[in-house]
Amino acid sequence: MTRVELVDPAGGPPRRADIRVNHPASVGGVRFYQYGYGWAPVIEVRRDGELVASGPVTFQQDTASRGVNQLAMPWRGVLKLPGLRPQVGIEFDLWPDIRGLISLLQTGRPTPMLDPFRPVLLYTAYRGDLGLTVPQPWSVLDKRGLRRWTGGAIGAGRTVDLATGEVVRGDVDRAPGITVRFSGLRKYTVLQVGRDRALPLVLLASVVLLIALPPALHGSRRRIFVRAETNGEGTVLRVGGFALQRRETFEEEFARLVEDLERASQGREVGAR
Repeated sequence: MTRVELVDPAGGPPRRADIRVNHPASVGGVRFYQYGYGWAPVIEVRRDGELVASGPVTFQQDTASRGVNQLAMPWRGVLKLPGLRPQVGIEFDLWPDIRGLISLLQTGRPTPMLDPFRPVLLYTAYRGDLGLTVPQPWSVLDKRGLRRWTGGAIGAGRTVDLATGEVVRGDVDRAPGITVRFSGLRKYTVLQVGRDRALPLVLLASVVLLIALPPALHGSRRRIFVRAETNGEGTVLRVGGFALQRRETFEEEFARLVEDLERASQGREVGAR
């Protein structure tokens, strides 16, 4: 669920609304749909105490394999540091609930992670050329010009030395080397914005369809075939037909039709089918 504050473009007072799957919020004819959500760890990187990068990083989930709950999957993210020499790229695995990771290590199967509980980041760092001279998504790390450097884990609120993986204590803002701090965990949401201009026409068409439906259901659809053939002495008139609805009534009507044709042909026999 996403809680938002909507501002009326006509100047009305702002109002709060909850957006859930299949329950959009609307204002001024515009609808806001819940499209996705996820976790965004707040990560801070320093080099010799100087701030290199800081802020939330949006993470995404891989699709769970068959038989595995999607909520049990870790969240993956990438942080690229092109300002360092050599350049550094870090891949992260976020476990919002450390109990999911412990379950995976002990039983081979993770447990669903519904709420954050002592979240932890597993990381693998690479050094070299990030390959940023060609377009690439920031959520993917191109490792063709990189080599693995180090790896480790960071608990929420902790700072580690990237080279050694050891926890930094004391004044972390003045620690030497490259340090990474897992400052906190935030949620992010993805909204889809739409304006259904054709909605009144769709509603009108639905009303017209509903009005026309009862006559179509109660009407009687039938087909009549009449064929004239010569037999050397005159003309033979053959009549056939069938009904899609109310067949018992059609038989009586068909018999009367044949009688009318016989009278019109001055009493001569008409072949009926």
